[in-house]
Amino acid sequence: MTQSQTSPPEPAAPGPLPAFESPFLRAPEEARTVFLVTLTATCVPLLAGMVFFGWRALTVSGLAIIGCAFFERLYFRVTKAPGLLGRSHAYLTGVLLALTLPPFVPWYVPLIASAFAIIVGKAIFGGVGHFLWQPALVGRLAVAVIFPLTLSSPFPHYPRTWPVLAQDHLLTGDVMGARRVSDDQPWRGTRAPPGADAMLMTPPALLLRGLTSGAEPQYSALANVPEDLPRARPAALTELPPINDFLYGARPGGIGETCAVAILVAGLYLVYRNYVKWQLPLAILLSSCGVLAVAPVYLAGPGGITRMVWWPLLAEGLDTGFVYLCYQVLAGELLLAAFFLAPEMTSRPVMTGGQVIFGIGCGVIGTLLQLYVDVPVPFYMGVLAMNTFTPVIDALWKPRVFGRKWLSLLSRNH
Repeated sequence: MTQSQTSPPEPAAPGPLPAFESPFLRAPEEARTVFLVTLTATCVPLLAGMVFFGWRALTVSGLAIIGCAFFERLYFRVTKAPGLLGRSHAYLTGVLLALTLPPFVPWYVPLIASAFAIIVGKAIFGGVGHFLWQPALVGRLAVAVIFPLTLSSPFPHYPRTWPVLAQDHLLTGDVMGARRVSDDQPWRGTRAPPGADAMLMTPPALLLRGLTSGAEPQYSALANVPEDLPRARPAALTELPPINDFLYGARPGGIGETCAVAILVAGLYLVYRNYVKWQLPLAILLSSCGVLAVAPVYLAGPGGITRMVWWPLLAEGLDTGFVYLCYQVLAGELLLAAFFLAPEMTSRPVMTGGQVIFGIGCGVIGTLLQLYVDVPVPFYMGVLAMNTFTPVIDALWKPRVFGRKWLSLLSRNH
């Protein structure tokens, strides 16, 4: 018998391994892919804002995006910081900043906001993955402090009123060509006033502040004014436009803050892609609703007496209280903050439990500021406040290392 018949065959040389082997469930995505997919999602509320605020919204958005890309490139050329090498995150920061800005601001406001967002909010910390606060919100808060009158209203004769294009002037209309209309006027079916493209209205969040401002109450009830109340004031919910206007975005507000449907569709897509953990926006929304359900409102009673009513969710029946909660949730920037700004990956906690704590803090702080403090962007300030505590939350809510307990027991036995 020959040697070739008795010896086992030599094993074949191992070939190259596939790019990903078990135990990986899926191939990890590059940071650039995450930024670009998130950028695509943020364009949904941005496009909705351009529909209701016209070419000026496009101009403000373009300046914010170009400004962020320019300042990031300029800072990189000077410092060579590796965290500023890519442009996709700069574009994303610019779009997020544009979503928070009013559509009527002058050209220099988005550029100054971009400079603060990139340099102060991101670059001085070392770039992507190192900053503490959400960069877009740093820029938004900076211009709110520097230009408070410019961002409050573009019409000096009607302070604290903002425009929205009328139904017959969408996309191409000029929001600066606005005329004052009644705040409770429905947007759908209403044509622009003669010689105007837009309707000038009080932002709903400011109307609702009449329930909690602490000054003389503006309303005598949420929805049902008692018939025997002398010199009664109107009900708060009757002074607001229909709730449908809030859903599709026909209300005054920031460029990307008004269309609730667009924000929810794009935000849920990010949740589906696992870029946003569903627990974080849910914690923000539920904590905000919890505060709104309990926090007192101030109503005008008989004889000039101010009545403080706790549990507004139940004060005039559950149906009225639910409508009140819906108006409060949709009237400001809560949805945009919950789905696009608070979930920013660097400035929020890493673990799911930490994100729940973070979200509860954002919802509670933002809601209390919206109800009782006269600040321009309450929920953005709530997110920035909780960004400050992200390192503390991460330190308290550390990930559990698999097998660490058994390793410590083995080391003790040996």
